[in-house]
Amino acid sequence: MDSLISNSYSAYSDYRYEDAIGLADQAIKLATKSNDESSLLKAEFYKAISIQENDPTKSDTKLIEEMMIRMDELGLELERARAHNFLATIYSRYGDLEKSIENYLAAKDIFESTGNLTGVSSTHSNLSLVYYDQRDYEEAFFHARKALEMDIAMKSLYKIQSSYNNLAIIFEHTGPLDSAIYYHKLSLEYAKLGKNPYSVGLALSNLGNNYANKGDLILAEETLLEALRIRDSLGYSRGLAYTHNRLANLYQKNKQLTKAKYHAEKSLENAEKAGEVKILRMAYQRLQEVAEETGDYRSELAYLKKATLLKDSILNESNTKSITQMMLNYEFEKKQILDSIKNEQEKRERDLVFNERLQVERSRKIIFMISGLFLLVLAVGFFLRYQFVKKSREIISKEKDRSDELLLNILRAEVAEELKAKGSSDAKDFDQVTVIFTDFADFTKKVQQLSAQELVKELNICFKAFDHIIHDLGLEKIKTIGDAYMAAGGLNSKSGAKEVALAAIQMKKFIDERNADPNISKKIKFDMRCGINSGPVVAGIVGIKKFQYDIWGDTVNTAQRMEANCEINRINISENTYSLLKDDSHFTFTERGFMAVKGKGEMEMWYVDERKLD
Repeated sequence: MDSLISNSYSAYSDYRYEDAIGLADQAIKLATKSNDESSLLKAEFYKAISIQENDPTKSDTKLIEEMMIRMDELGLELERARAHNFLATIYSRYGDLEKSIENYLAAKDIFESTGNLTGVSSTHSNLSLVYYDQRDYEEAFFHARKALEMDIAMKSLYKIQSSYNNLAIIFEHTGPLDSAIYYHKLSLEYAKLGKNPYSVGLALSNLGNNYANKGDLILAEETLLEALRIRDSLGYSRGLAYTHNRLANLYQKNKQLTKAKYHAEKSLENAEKAGEVKILRMAYQRLQEVAEETGDYRSELAYLKKATLLKDSILNESNTKSITQMMLNYEFEKKQILDSIKNEQEKRERDLVFNERLQVERSRKIIFMISGLFLLVLAVGFFLRYQFVKKSREIISKEKDRSDELLLNILRAEVAEELKAKGSSDAKDFDQVTVIFTDFADFTKKVQQLSAQELVKELNICFKAFDHIIHDLGLEKIKTIGDAYMAAGGLNSKSGAKEVALAAIQMKKFIDERNADPNISKKIKFDMRCGINSGPVVAGIVGIKKFQYDIWGDTVNTAQRMEANCEINRINISENTYSLLKDDSHFTFTERGFMAVKGKGEMEMWYVDERKLD
């Protein structure tokens, strides 16, 4: 029975989940027959984690936590540590990194107290990956090197391979790229020595991706196709999704769009089987890029919508519901205010009519009753009527001004006047408009640390400051989308490229000052990226319900690309905007050279900042 339980865990560790479930079932029967409570709990635990890994939709953290209580009572320290590790993996997969780290550290404590060096090493390796996901590369390096040091001492081929792979992945993001390739090669070498096809496929996929990043596209293609062959033979959906996606990216760079589309679709197919939000979003983004390259704009829009819907889905459900409820409350309250204004206007008009009629009746009675006082009463009546009508008109005028103010808060003045005059507004072409996009870096990770109320409050503080800045400089606010803020200069005579650049500098200064304030909690501080581009746009409003003034065109898309290629707390401008600002003594520029831009090829960029006075 002990060998069945041990073999079940080995099969689980090798990703042979169905084998692990079968072996656990056999052990459960024997343990039940012999009334061995400890063995029964071990077998049930290994069966449960194998089922949940085989089908992520069946994840049940509550079941594992209940098992851990019984493990503690029976003194099953090894299984309790492995349960902590399993929970940490599940929490990491679904974005709760705080609970993931908490469970990994608990597992490490148990392994250290029982002298289980293999367990300690594995936990260091897992912590390295979690800190890597948080982009805390210093902590990620620390745990990866601790794991490698212990693995080498234990001469474990499989674990040495895994530690080399972790170090390589970290170097992919910190540089240099040659170091990442070096460690991936070592990982592949140990995977082959250990005759582990899963690890060989992983190492080949990562190595091929690094060859592509370095520009060696032929070697990248050969390596990725070999990885695909191995992962396909294993039926590993998650790995296949990644490798197909990387091949799609490679063929997209080579303009082999038919192959790119095929592998992008295969990536989505396997991502749906894997059932992970992160992988699904990756597949939709790749399909969107391929559709953009092929000119299939309908598909591009469809995939963009699907990717956007998944952007923040790793937020916990309670926060999502809270934010949704707050937005519904806001819409409801706004509707109540507008209805209240309308009802008040109607009531005042009815009162005016009633009072006018009442005054006429009173005048008639006075005429019949006291004819001698006719002229005096008539004069008083007209005077009172004049005062009442004047006051009523003032109230109605004030309400109309409030309604106009609400409309001007949504639309530009000219558009609002045109809409009031004829009930619609024609789209207009503008030859020279400068568009600014801002976005908060690591927004999804920050959101996980905030309550719904904190999130809405912090975004409101930042966007109110941005609103004041663009109003003072004569720009037009276009819209906000999540954590993104979009505005434009050149839609009126008050602003142009210079004012947009000054607005970006003031926005950056506001964020820098908040981040430097020691009285503000670190968890609600954001880093910002900003992109600016100049050129022609089309502007107007669409629809008849909840209409919104918006702008379209390649100029807008390029401004967004500038933001996406910007480092944090910098302002990235295109060549078009640079040509408008380069002779202005208010600014200094840092040339970035030509950089690859998604869907655009190579584009020249500059960082802009305010010139400091000597």
